[in-house]
Amino acid sequence: MFGLLYRLLHGTLRGPSYKLVLGLLLLGMLTTPAQAQWSMGARSIAMGQAHTALPSDTWALFHNPASMRTGNTVLGFFTIRYYGIRELEDQAAVLSVPLHPFRKRNQMDVSMGAGFHTYGFDLYRETRAISGVALRLDRLRIGFSANYVHIRIDGYGSRGSPVFDAGVIAGLGNGFQIGYRISHILATDSGDWETDLHPSEMAGGISWNGMKGLLMAVDLVKDSLHPLSLRAGAEAELPGGLFLRGGWTSRPFTWSAGTGLQLNRIHGNLAVQKHDVLGLSPGIDFQLHL
Repeated sequence: MFGLLYRLLHGTLRGPSYKLVLGLLLLGMLTTPAQAQWSMGARSIAMGQAHTALPSDTWALFHNPASMRTGNTVLGFFTIRYYGIRELEDQAAVLSVPLHPFRKRNQMDVSMGAGFHTYGFDLYRETRAISGVALRLDRLRIGFSANYVHIRIDGYGSRGSPVFDAGVIAGLGNGFQIGYRISHILATDSGDWETDLHPSEMAGGISWNGMKGLLMAVDLVKDSLHPLSLRAGAEAELPGGLFLRGGWTSRPFTWSAGTGLQLNRIHGNLAVQKHDVLGLSPGIDFQLHL
């Protein structure tokens, strides 16, 4: 197996064998604990995917809908190429919009969001449309999202199913906040349960930004098919709108690093994730704050 992976990653395997091995690799990835294609945004990737309790996460609609931005409208685009292979690529877009009239009448912040995500290539394609809402009252935030996931496997047909997620975040003071999310609440599957591509998942996290220019986050993640995973990350803000980030995950073991730059209303982020066996995955996103 590792010999085939080596030949695939180093370009010595091409033609029909290339697609066959690539397809096998893809299916193998989808049944491992990585679940990487469910983490969006270069900031999250660079911080070890420890995003359950992240404050002001542009891609929160995909991670924990409770953390959606409530201050301004944000449009974001993201792509990551796993292990440098073009066929194993995520592409996503997200839009979050605050509903200010609710704030004026009820002293409650309300945001709505919508997003789109696609992953794969001609042999396997996964597409997801998502929408959600977040409510914030003082230190408590709650959020809900509805997904429609469509999967197509060449030669085997296609199938779609709904997926519902929910999350909550609470501020504890002194820069601490905790978060919890549950994904795939109704456990609607896209195939046999044992090979379900989207198992139910629960995650709890804590973040701390009590020191100016420093943010740290830790998550514990468990789904219905895979072992418990520990994720951790940190972010440092430097002068001039520059950010440095790093993180790691325990199952599978990966480390990651990245940087970000904020120029008025335009924000950009770069990330790279290193899988212990399969290699590097570079990602990039940019956001427009309206």
